[in-house]
Amino acid sequence: MQHTLPSCQTALTQGRYRWRQYTVLKELADILERERRKTRPTNKKAVPTIKFVKEGQTAKKARTAATSIRDESER
Repeated sequence: MQHTLPSCQTALTQGRYRWRQYTVLKELADILERERRKTRPTNKKAVPTIKFVKEGQTAKKARTAATSIRDESER
């Protein structure tokens, strides 16, 4: 049990505590870097803009994009 606790002078003087911590940190850094470099699909949807209208004015009707031929024929 003495060797697992920070009171072990042999492990402390040999630098094993820091080595173990740095090894764990390096492994975590490698995993995080691999995850950061992964290419991910961009599913950014267009955010509709808000058209503000001054008081007393009327808003212009926005034209919606046609999604099919049938939608175009109904206009």
